[in-house]
Amino acid sequence: MQHSDILDDFSFEHSPYFEENSGEVVAKFYSALEADVAAARLRAEGIPCFLANSTSQSVLPHLQLLVRLHVRPVDAEKARILLAEAEIDTSEAIEISRDNSVLIALAVLIGVLLAILLVRAMWGVY
Repeated sequence: MQHSDILDDFSFEHSPYFEENSGEVVAKFYSALEADVAAARLRAEGIPCFLANSTSQSVLPHLQLLVRLHVRPVDAEKARILLAEAEIDTSEAIEISRDNSVLIALAVLIGVLLAILLVRAMWGVY
């Protein structure tokens, strides 16, 4: 049975995908989960890849190690294009945060009104 998942397989000597030291870094992640998702996306498109530092990052999370996504040099351009297509549009995130700021202001206003009513009730002033 052939092993098709080469995630964190660093033995390049007998690998059908990579020659020794031939991997090219196409992306870096602070989160191992994000790196796993990106690697799965590339593998789904038939691009062999592996992650470096994912185990170290999970064992020593306080060091904030970068997880590096490696592909073959011939697949690097296609991999970068696929990863760029999957990026989150930041303009939507900004619009969502603006909507949240209105809700937060409304919640603060309601909180202040409730506090005033509570103080008035405690002092018996109606």
